[in-house]
Amino acid sequence: MRKYHKKGIFTINQLSYLFKPRRQRKKRAHRPAGFNLELQALALRTGKIYLHQPPSIPAHLTELFLDMEGVPDRGTNYLVGLVVSAEARAECHSLWADSPEEERNLFERLVQIAGKHPDAPIFHYGSYEPKALERMSKKLGLGCESINSRLVNVNRFIFGKVYFPTRSNTLKELGRLLGAKWSSPDASGLQSVVWRLQWEVSKNTALKEKILAYNLEDCQALQILVAELRKIGEAAATRSDVDFADAPKQHATPSGWQIHGSLEGILQSAHAEYKKNRISIREDQQEDNSSQQGPGGRIGHQAYRRIVPTNVSKIIRVKRAMKCPRHKDKILEATDKQAEHTMIDLVFTKSGCRKQLCRYVGAIGRCPHCHRAFLPPQIKQFKSRLFGHAFEAWAVYQRITLRLPYRVISQTFQDLFSEQVRESTIVKFMTNMGEYYAGTESSLRRKVLSSPFIHVDETKISIQGADHYVWVLTDGVHVIFFLTETREATLIQKMLQGYTGVLVCDFYGGYDACECRQQKCLVHLIRDLNDDMWKNPYNPELEGFVGAFNDLLVPIMAGVDKYGLKRRHLHKHQQRVDRFFKNVISGQDYKCEITQTYQKRFLRYRDGLFRFLNEDGIPWNNNTAERASRHLAVQRKISGSFFKRVAEHYLLLLGIAQTCRFQGKSFLGFLLSKEKDIDEFKEKRRPKVTRLVVGQPIGDGERHLHQSTVSEPSHKKVPEGETSEER
Repeated sequence: MRKYHKKGIFTINQLSYLFKPRRQRKKRAHRPAGFNLELQALALRTGKIYLHQPPSIPAHLTELFLDMEGVPDRGTNYLVGLVVSAEARAECHSLWADSPEEERNLFERLVQIAGKHPDAPIFHYGSYEPKALERMSKKLGLGCESINSRLVNVNRFIFGKVYFPTRSNTLKELGRLLGAKWSSPDASGLQSVVWRLQWEVSKNTALKEKILAYNLEDCQALQILVAELRKIGEAAATRSDVDFADAPKQHATPSGWQIHGSLEGILQSAHAEYKKNRISIREDQQEDNSSQQGPGGRIGHQAYRRIVPTNVSKIIRVKRAMKCPRHKDKILEATDKQAEHTMIDLVFTKSGCRKQLCRYVGAIGRCPHCHRAFLPPQIKQFKSRLFGHAFEAWAVYQRITLRLPYRVISQTFQDLFSEQVRESTIVKFMTNMGEYYAGTESSLRRKVLSSPFIHVDETKISIQGADHYVWVLTDGVHVIFFLTETREATLIQKMLQGYTGVLVCDFYGGYDACECRQQKCLVHLIRDLNDDMWKNPYNPELEGFVGAFNDLLVPIMAGVDKYGLKRRHLHKHQQRVDRFFKNVISGQDYKCEITQTYQKRFLRYRDGLFRFLNEDGIPWNNNTAERASRHLAVQRKISGSFFKRVAEHYLLLLGIAQTCRFQGKSFLGFLLSKEKDIDEFKEKRRPKVTRLVVGQPIGDGERHLHQSTVSEPSHKKVPEGETSEER
């Protein structure tokens, strides 16, 4: 609200005019970026339903609609409502528990009813039901896997994808919009808790009936919502009350559509490559669809085959295959036919690199039993590849380390080695190298997960116009990257399951669900405090709060600079930390909203802020992860967008390159060595290019004389009237 107030936006009507449809990029995946407040305000102003992505909920003959009621602070559930919809009939079940001791019976009945319909999906709204089932299965030791595998959260079809003209996406507001009704006007989840607590005291039958009715009405509202989402998905293009957020429907008369089409054709004919891709705007000429480029070559396009070089510089004779792969006991017979394969590769020496053409020649073997011919194993492993490992490594090095685009790499091969390499071929090089070093990435992952601490961070990248997230994990020596479509930390939580070390991370809430010990990055906290002080320079309460934290932090950082991250030297500061939390955090009642926010933040992350004081070698900042991901951030600015099919291989190779960088090894040298273990790779000693100068240090005025010394012949004639010393 403060952000919008600074822009002069104070009403929902004003907010609705801020929404602008996103530009449709070529080959952009249609995926919502997140919840958009401006679009929600536009839906309220116009009364329409806006879609980022039409909902697609498959229909089944039998469907179950689930809603659970509980007391959250107790961690108990006392009511489960279930509506079974099958072939135009519905069965309503209300499973009630008078006390926590009856919870087992309640969930056993739920499993029994759901087991009667093993193929039916179970719809619910929100995350309460899955969490409650998981908690109860652990608490009571019940097997709820048959239910958990069928749960369908209806909210995931709505959040960020479907915008109803309501102020929120709660089931009550959406249900009332679609015609659902509740017998109690004040019905809500919080009110149901009040009714339950009142019933426990009075045992009033009317209160119980009110709770049961409210629970079943929630299930019925969920059923109405699912039916409406299916109608929207089927008739979104024709309904007048439904519109698309990024591509609003355009309305025109038949003659108007004709005019629009003519004008669009004229606009397209004005692009830079008009002569190459000519577009006709004549009325009597039919549209030519043959120019539309899809996967592969255009229909009718002339095909070409690469000319294999004949003037090879090296011929290598290889052994033929000896045994038949199908019949292990059969020895292959030698034939007169020869198999040949020419390979273009690079040879790197101390003075540079040069192109080399090698021809591999070997006899073809023939099986006397199955009469099949087999190539020599060394030729067969090339898989018809024309370029060698070093050639591909040089292309990958230019892409990863030098950050060159594919077009420039292709031009480099043309200028230096007279080889025409298309951009698609360079993409294939990336894929080949990614597959070759897949085991290296798995080894790096094992080493990172076995380290005493792990740095983790995430950054956003664009995959063909759609936002994705890249996660980096590093222990300061090994680095791995992986890609996800959303910022949800479920993959991190799954990867770190069972990890016994310390996770060094920022304050993103997704890391809080990780069960391992954590050290929060103090750099992020200090930066936030410093920025808020600049924004509020005359706030004495905030200034005193930050000053007290500064007084605590200065001697700790001095100890780190002097002794390093040693527990025996830093543990003594723990008493000062306890006094700080007692006097400044827990023992104060702050009035300023900003200070209250930081107070809650300190209380929430108390154990993770100063863990480095009590354990050896734990970093107090997350700079290592940011250092590992900085290369990707620079590449993101250069490239703008990545392709999905090559992004994963790019990140795999980038992790190897960053690992080589952290270990002070050459990424190109590692690729050329064909090694797969970076720790075992030993780089060749680099030649010295400088030598020690014995004597006094060279001054600025003498540097030029030492760098370029001119010796003149002794027999040169001295000009008349000038001695040799003067000259």
